[in-house]
Amino acid sequence: MKKNIFGLLIIIILVSIVTVNIVQETRAKKEAEKAQEEYLAEMDRLAKEVTATGFTAGEVPPDFELQTIDGNTIKLSDYKGKKVILNFWATWCPPCKAEMPHMENYYKTSAKDENVEIIAVNLTMAERGTNVMEKVSNFIKEYELTFPIPLDEEGKVSDVYKPLTIPTTYLINTDGLVHRKVVGPMDDERIRNYVKEMN
Repeated sequence: MKKNIFGLLIIIILVSIVTVNIVQETRAKKEAEKAQEEYLAEMDRLAKEVTATGFTAGEVPPDFELQTIDGNTIKLSDYKGKKVILNFWATWCPPCKAEMPHMENYYKTSAKDENVEIIAVNLTMAERGTNVMEKVSNFIKEYELTFPIPLDEEGKVSDVYKPLTIPTTYLINTDGLVHRKVVGPMDDERIRNYVKEMN
């Protein structure tokens, strides 16, 4: 009799523990879903706000002149007549790191045939810590980047283009007009689709 009661108590305790765990997991899942919905709503709001800054389709992007790490001069107006992917990035930015291999792959395999130039402006004034030039140089080597990477050391170009979130990319058509502004990383497919849209 005592064994039956003891066994019954153990079963009741186990069922209670399982029930409590299920209730807690359900509550945690609902809280996580709510937090995710709030996060996505906030990101959507921020994306609209960020997209509203800078330049929009049909506008003429301001010209600029910057030096690359190896001393070459890059001037945006020199690329009129080409489709330009004007990208803003920094070495510490995870989405930038995710995007770079896609841009390099496109640059190596298709850019020349499709009359495209990639200009990836490093937001040098926004780099963190010391040895900034070394960080940029190591990043270029690590990702084996071959497209031009001008350095915005004083922040003058970023002050004009306002890439509040990085990466930010302006796609500029052969007439030298902004075709599209892209906030966030692009993959190979998106790059190719955007290039096809441009004249």
